[in-house]
This record gives sequence, C-alpha cells and structure tokens, in this order.
Amino acid sequence: MSELSDFISVQPENRTILEESLEYAWHQILQQPSPYPTLKQPAVTHEDFVSLLAAERGVLDWQPGDTLAQRRATTDAAFAIHRKAGTRSGLSEALSVLGVGAVVTKGELPYSFYISAEVPDGALSPELYSRLNKRVESYKSERDSVSMETVRGSTSVISVGVMCETGIVSDSNPYTFEQIDSIAAFRIGVLAETYIICDSEAAIQ
Repeated sequence: MSELSDFISVQPENRTILEESLEYAWHQILQQPSPYPTLKQPAVTHEDFVSLLAAERGVLDWQPGDTLAQRRATTDAAFAIHRKAGTRSGLSEALSVLGVGAVVTKGELPYSFYISAEVPDGALSPELYSRLNKRVESYKSERDSVSMETVRGSTSVISVGVMCETGIVSDSNPYTFEQIDSIAAFRIGVLAETYIICDSEAAIQ
C-alpha cells in the first residue's frame, strides 16, 4: 500500500493491513483526531467507541440507560466477568462495576445464592432493583436461583471525650534547720503536694 508509505502508525508492529488502513482513513480522509492508541482501552477511549468495544468483548448486559462510567467499567471488566460467570465472585464483580457493593453468599437450597446489594447513593427504587436483577440474570448459571435485597450502607462513629483538670495545693510550713551549726546560708524548704482531680463525664455524640 504505497499511499501509506509516509504515514506513521501508532499501532504495534503486529497490526494488520486492515487496522492500519482504518487508522489512515480516519486520520487522513475524515480529518478527525485519531482514536489510536487508546481505541481498545474502554476506560479512556472516546465514548462513541465504548459500545463497539462492548460488542467486541461480548458484554451480555448492555443498557444504554447506564451512566457512561458504568458502561466503561462494564466493558473494561468484561473478560474478567466472563471468566467467573456463574460464581459468587463473578456475580459480585458484575454488580460492582455498576457501583454497588455486593455480598454474595450461598442460599439455603442447592444451587441458590443470596445477594445483599449495598447501594451507596440514590433511591432504592423498583427501577434500580430491576436493573441489578437484569445484571444478575445475565451472568448467573441457568440452574441457579438468586434472591437479592438492596440495602443502604452507612458509617457511624462514636466518640468519647474526657476533660481532666489538675490542681496543685501547697499547705506546708517553711522548714528551718534547728540545733545544727552550719556555715551555709539560711534556707527555706517547701514540701509540695499534688492533687489530680477528674470531675468530667463521658461525652456521647
């Protein structure tokens, strides 16, 4: 392809003629910024290519209503989710890319799972439950039955404060040397006693 002789590709050396030709056409004919070298990176490629990458990677649960961040994360983790599909780990990862913290445990019956899906923000609506259920149905085994509940997580901190007051009381009399001959100068001694009093109460917030 002599027309590509002056064109410098950013793709690796094992690129195909088709891949290089597409890159050349995009860069020269369409006069658009080249999508390479981030074309195959779902997390950073242009949003127009995310759905194409999802199709290429075989994403089973693709919902245009998901946010761009969720679609990028789903596409980026597609291979890992496929490898672990049907397992508790796979279901947990499939939900995590939607921004949900899922704990998947064995159910009481054979081939059953229980999922506790912790939603960090947003309403716990029927629409959200339906969306999560579609994701689970796409990546669980056909023989498995799943029960799921959505919960709201929160973090609480209990603090206990203590205030201490220290008082120093001196009630001793001056000490003098008696019946002792001394060439030293007159001295005064003070015996100090220290009292530490704590009258605070626990502060519960």
